[in-house]
Amino acid sequence: MSVKEPVSTKEFIEGIGGRLAKNKSEAYIRAVMAVEGRSNQFTARHMLVGDLAFVLSATELGITPPDSAKAIVKCLLDMIPRAGELGRDNAVGDIVFQREVWVADVVGRDTGAWQHIGRHRAESLRGYLPRMFFRDALCREREAMLRLVRVLVDKAAPVLSAYAPVYHHLQHAGYTTLGEYLLGFAENLSDHIERFAQIEQRLDYAPPAHSGRPVLVKLAERASQRLGFKRVQLLRQQGHLTEEQFSEPFFALVLPTVAMARMAEDLRLWMTPEFDFFELADEHASISSGLPQKKNPFGLQAIIGGAAVGAGRIAGQLASNIALSSEADTVYHMGSLFQYANDVVHWTEFLAEIIERGTFNLPELERKSKWGYAGASEAMDTLIFDHGLPQRVAHHMLGAIVRAAVGGADQEALLAQLKPELAEHPGIDAQRILGILKGEILLDTAINIPAAKTMHRNLEQKLQVLEKQVYRNEVADAANRLLEEGRRFCAR
Repeated sequence: MSVKEPVSTKEFIEGIGGRLAKNKSEAYIRAVMAVEGRSNQFTARHMLVGDLAFVLSATELGITPPDSAKAIVKCLLDMIPRAGELGRDNAVGDIVFQREVWVADVVGRDTGAWQHIGRHRAESLRGYLPRMFFRDALCREREAMLRLVRVLVDKAAPVLSAYAPVYHHLQHAGYTTLGEYLLGFAENLSDHIERFAQIEQRLDYAPPAHSGRPVLVKLAERASQRLGFKRVQLLRQQGHLTEEQFSEPFFALVLPTVAMARMAEDLRLWMTPEFDFFELADEHASISSGLPQKKNPFGLQAIIGGAAVGAGRIAGQLASNIALSSEADTVYHMGSLFQYANDVVHWTEFLAEIIERGTFNLPELERKSKWGYAGASEAMDTLIFDHGLPQRVAHHMLGAIVRAAVGGADQEALLAQLKPELAEHPGIDAQRILGILKGEILLDTAINIPAAKTMHRNLEQKLQVLEKQVYRNEVADAANRLLEEGRRFCAR
């Protein structure tokens, strides 16, 4: 095809008639372009907002003709609200290629040819887009996690002294309180809030110009400022040699899903009739198509399975970071990366609702907390620290008593077995030791309730500080400012 022959907008942008003599084969489209286009729905808005920043900056510097700039800006202002839909409907080929076709088809090839000035595929797909997407995602997850921790702390407040069983190797092992259980998750999850903010700040680093030409340096600086970036990298290779802009924020999002999955697994078991510790709100459950009595925790299962998928996805991402390819490995498959990041935010919001609206069965938690000779550890500590028995002697003695009880021995038989063991220690009340072991006598020392109250107070103070902080979503704020600037520009 001669460059003088008419070609479609798509072919013109793709390079048909230029370097390429033929369009892509159907096999290439299915195997490659359909894969890389899966991320378009997640990046289309960021790409078009980036275009708005570059067109306004290039016009300001006298590069893009004002009339062409105004036509492109008007087109972008119309497309940005529909970006997600456009990305889903045009999911063949990467977003850099696709969005240029969208605009050129509206404003014409000659005018649209100014849209991409100062930008390259690598700077977009590996520089601006992942940084903009993950900065936004981390801000949204920070808010969601802050909400989840707040719900856990509030839910724990009235149940700091409410007995509940604690499990070790999935076996009934002793006592805790429901408040201590909830605060344990709250404390661990609260640490992620600061991590999200720290990584978001490290992503606040825009790609530099692709050469040292002064006008391009100025263009990159002005566009990055419009996009909410406070810094511009000095070296072109600096921003994507290791591809940590993909792996670090993704790791930060995957990590808390493990804790959330562990909590979800507990709740999934606790809502069974065998446990009857927790009632899932109806709006968070599903029904069985064949078993009308069932209340299925599909949402909890989604969180549990999602955490496992994320663990594999982060391993795959780190492996792709090693590849020698200068961009394809991560870029072609980043659709699943972005989708998972959004899923984490939604799971965090959902789990907060589950805890907030669900109901814990306090009487049943207390009743079953005594099962399984849960006081054995406290009975052993009583013998050691109150009466001076060697640890291994006390351990062996009580283990034998439990074995006899499991074998069917009654109260009198257990006392008869215990008393000879304590013959050398007349100050020990065998009846009391047996009562502690069986959970009939609950000692204040069995659970460190003062520690739980201190933890609740500490977390409350921590949350009050975090909730007062004004933490802006710079990506969203910058987009709103750009849209307003674009409207003013078109109104001139």
